[in-house]
This record gives sequence, structure tokens and C-alpha cells, in this order.
Amino acid sequence: MAKLHEIKLTKGQSILPAIHEYLMDKKWNDAVIVAGVGSVTDVLLSNPGSYDMPPELIKKKIFDPCEVVSCMGEITLKEHTDPDLPPVIRETPSPYVVHIHMSVSHAEGIVNGGGFRSATVLRALTLYVLEKD
Repeated sequence: MAKLHEIKLTKGQSILPAIHEYLMDKKWNDAVIVAGVGSVTDVLLSNPGSYDMPPELIKKKIFDPCEVVSCMGEITLKEHTDPDLPPVIRETPSPYVVHIHMSVSHAEGIVNGGGFRSATVLRALTLYVLEKD
């Protein structure tokens, strides 16, 4: 049966390095990030800007304090990923590739979302991760 894990991040932590640190001693096959709750700042998101493969990516940096509105993704063992993935995606400090989509709200409730690239925890962030059997 799948097991639910909580990855609790604290103020000032950089999200992706903290996730990879958490994953270093895990022996998971793969996992799914089912939700995330918290606040972040210095968020970098990207969205496809063309129909090309791979698409040109349009990046959006949000320096304001933000609330996480939605967060989902996948954690995949490198050996389970497509070997044609760009090397930069596969070059991680843990044995996993972390792929997250996130939406955040900031000033006056404006919401931005897309492929998650980076962010810093503002107060706290909890990620709920379902380990696959």
C-alpha cells in the first residue's frame, strides 16, 4: 500500500535542494507530490512558449511574498526516466528527478502558475508526497 510522507520545509530554505536532501536516503521506486501548502518568495516558473519540441520556455520570476495555491508533481528514479531527457534535468544531487507544477498568488490575489524552477520558503511549506509501491 502507498505511504504518505510529509516534507516540512522552513523559512529560508531553497525548495529543490531541500527536497533532494530529504530524498538522499530514500529507497523509493517513484512518488507523486499530491499537494503543497505554505508560502514562498523569489519564485521562478516557466511555461511553453512554442509548439516546438522541446518548446521554447518563457520564464516568470515573482519576487513578492506568495501563497502556494496548488502544487503537484512527480519524483522519479533517474533510471526510470526517459533517457532522452536533457542532461540538465537528469543531473540532480539525489537519485531522483523532481518535476513540479505550482501556482502561487501574490499582490491583490494575482495567480501565476507553470513548471516550477525554484523558490525560497517564506514562512513554512509542507509537501505531501505519496510513495508508490
